[in-house]
Amino acid sequence: MTSERPSLMLLQRVAKHADATLHCREISLQLAANPQHLILTRYNERYSPEGMEWVERSHRISVTDLMRWVIEHGQALELEHSNEPRRASA
Repeated sequence: MTSERPSLMLLQRVAKHADATLHCREISLQLAANPQHLILTRYNERYSPEGMEWVERSHRISVTDLMRWVIEHGQALELEHSNEPRRASA
């Protein structure tokens, strides 16, 4: 990865193929310079007897838009309801 900002590595995979090629893939997530946005980066390297090539693609999304998408498309795990005040966690 070419970025100097710390990132969360979501995927790091190396695969060796029968034709002697080696494929390296990384997907990472980091906070943008503007902390209201995240940057998702996909990086691919391919090594073969013919040489090496790489591609890096980055996608920027607002944290607010991401949270809205998660709420709309995510699966709710549990619904809690009570008429009692909520107790503080220890």
